[in-house]
Amino acid sequence: MKYKVFAFLFSVLLFSCNTTVHIPVPGEPEVIKSNLYIEYQNIADTYMELEKFDKAVEFYKKAKKHKALYWSCLYKMGRAQALAKNYKEARKIYNKLLKRDKDNVDLQVSIAYLYAMEGKLSSAISIYEYLYTKNPGNADILVNYINVLISDEQFEYAKLKFEDLKNNYPDNSSIETFQKKFDEYDNEKDPSASDKKEE
Repeated sequence: MKYKVFAFLFSVLLFSCNTTVHIPVPGEPEVIKSNLYIEYQNIADTYMELEKFDKAVEFYKKAKKHKALYWSCLYKMGRAQALAKNYKEARKIYNKLLKRDKDNVDLQVSIAYLYAMEGKLSSAISIYEYLYTKNPGNADILVNYINVLISDEQFEYAKLKFEDLKNNYPDNSSIETFQKKFDEYDNEKDPSASDKKEE
């Protein structure tokens, strides 16, 4: 009798090993799911490299459903939206990120840039002015600030900030470009000014 029971159990065990029935390992479904979201992120990163920004956004949206990937994918998605020229969508994302990290200067600069690209120059100027006041040692902020002032045709005020740039950062590569813009502006405003320079 014992022999028959043993033989039966052995045959059941042998049969179960030969079937395709998969007995899940504890925690396996979570690992599979996690790997899927990581793969979505990798696909999105590849689309970014290929400059297919809309496709990257699509896969970042899928990847950010994973809790551990949420914030990094949200940031990358914002960058992809900005590069796809979906400035308003990018700005919404960066504002959400900024609520989490209120003192992040890079995010604030990005938001100012996005306002400028949307043509909302007064909003961009306000942010750059605030950032320059708080970060007077940051030449990039000053350069962006001057650019937006010029775009808004606030040439006289831009010239004042340009003097700050020349005095504090005499080797900055933007000085020559700005000087040409201001010379053009002065010539349009007073055509005789160029004659006086030549004398």
